[in-house]
Amino acid sequence: MLDREPVQLPGLAEVGRHDHLCLLHEGEEALPAALTLFVQKGLSLGERCVYLSPGDEMRERVLKNAASGDSQETEALKLLPLRDGWLQGGSFQPLRVMGVLQSAVVQSAEDGYKSTRVICDLGWMVNDPDARELLLDLETALSEFAGKHEATVLCLYDRRIFSAELLLKVARLHPHLVINGKLCRNPLFIAAGSDPGPNRATAELEQFLGSAYASTLAGAEIDKLRQEVEQAYAALARKIYENWQEEDLLRENKLELQQKEEALLGHRRRVRTILQHLPAMLMAFDTGLSLSSCNHEFERVTGFKAEEVMGKSMLDLFQVPGGLEEELLALHPEQGGEYRGKVWEIRCKDGCTKSTSWSNCSRYVQIPGWGNWIVGLDLSMQLHAERDLKALTDQLEARTGELDAFSQAVSHDLSGQLSSISGHCATMQELYGRALSPQCRELLRSILESTSEMAGRINALQRLTTLASAGLQPEEVDLSAMASEIAAQLKGNCQRPVTFQIEDGLTATGDARLLRLAMEQLLENAWNYTVGVQHPVIRFGIAEVEGARSFYVSDNGPRLVTIAGLPPAAEKPGHLCCGIGLATVQRIITLHRGRIWAADQADKGGTLYFTV
Repeated sequence: MLDREPVQLPGLAEVGRHDHLCLLHEGEEALPAALTLFVQKGLSLGERCVYLSPGDEMRERVLKNAASGDSQETEALKLLPLRDGWLQGGSFQPLRVMGVLQSAVVQSAEDGYKSTRVICDLGWMVNDPDARELLLDLETALSEFAGKHEATVLCLYDRRIFSAELLLKVARLHPHLVINGKLCRNPLFIAAGSDPGPNRATAELEQFLGSAYASTLAGAEIDKLRQEVEQAYAALARKIYENWQEEDLLRENKLELQQKEEALLGHRRRVRTILQHLPAMLMAFDTGLSLSSCNHEFERVTGFKAEEVMGKSMLDLFQVPGGLEEELLALHPEQGGEYRGKVWEIRCKDGCTKSTSWSNCSRYVQIPGWGNWIVGLDLSMQLHAERDLKALTDQLEARTGELDAFSQAVSHDLSGQLSSISGHCATMQELYGRALSPQCRELLRSILESTSEMAGRINALQRLTTLASAGLQPEEVDLSAMASEIAAQLKGNCQRPVTFQIEDGLTATGDARLLRLAMEQLLENAWNYTVGVQHPVIRFGIAEVEGARSFYVSDNGPRLVTIAGLPPAAEKPGHLCCGIGLATVQRIITLHRGRIWAADQADKGGTLYFTV
């Protein structure tokens, strides 16, 4: 038997237009939920809800909460008080009530609503005998009203206050009933005026409600069974057709399988050829760790032919200290091992050994007959190169140390001589300055300035030697802030109206101390070139030169000759030969693996570009 889900009856959300419903309830427990669902579904469909209230504040509050939200939903709910709805004109008359509802439907259409949902709360009639006499006429009129207009009518009856005889008559006048929250078709729907008799009214009412619910449930079960049978027939037909297709596919697959087996054999041959000519040593061992296969690279490196080593154990092929034999065997279990970059010595035919880096991935790529297969790279040449490189590095460090010491000594001696010259000149100027001719005084002043400038260059060279010997310490350096600080220092040391144009936010990665020294030399160089210029301007910024991000320092000072050793941007960079200061900059930029070059603009000044 087919497993079927329980039949689900439609609820109030599935009610259609032109319907006349009867909801019989006992107590107020389930009523708020039913009213909320009825109202909210109507609002979601663009319908207006009209409630003919008997004055029950609790139910009015429930309906208002159901329509709570934006202003449009609030306008979509209309509550008609007892005097404006049921008792318009001062007394209950079905025709007057129909007139009220017709006006509400017309107004809803004019306001743009697609339909109108009417909730008729009839509990107030219990205390009005005259109104009860007209109840059946009202229900008949409501059925006609729902059928003629774009409206849905829901009548509420409390079974606790109405007699069973009256409710039975009323229920028969509704084509649909709401029972346990479900929408049920009324199989006993009859026109108004038929009297089944008052003696067994209560029993007939219960039978009526039960029959309606059972009839609707049975109809839904029949529909579901019919759908399941149709689906089963369709599935059976589909299965038969699929079986026919499978038979055709089996015949095609048999031929395709043969073709794939041939392709697989060809693939295996190609893989075997690739492994044989792989530019790395390949060794495969069986579960007993005896060599079962090797490739041409193994033969080339070791000098052994494959037939000479086939069947030898792993320990015979590798030369490892006694303490590492257990580790070697443990890394090659029967189910395959996994490691990377293990360096072991492999024995060669001429008696030597070669250091080889081995990797094992046989645990993840298993090949029948190969318990472990490993790939090795000969490191002999690499190790020799590393030893030679280390020896050269040691020699270079030693010579660099000697050069640094020599540079420190020369700088110290030069500083002393310059200090002596500067002191003698200052003494001569103090003792004999007035007796000297103007030309001699100018020469003394020039000598003092030159010695002071040379002392600064030598001091920069000493700083460079000291900082470079300490090694680079890379970090993110704010070159814009650094240039601004140096510019302020230059202005403070010499009161000259020089305009600095420094681009903000320029950073580079490098040694902050060395980059500071380089920036000082570059800006001081530009400062010196602008001496005597009427409106001196020094710029620091960034530009794209030959597709690369390059910093620059430019000035508008005169250039009497081309800056030696600093080729333009279009040429290859050369060595800086324009004084110790620029040589210092050249050294710092080189340490940072950058380059520096000049763009001489004749009478327009000069520009130094550099990369870091």
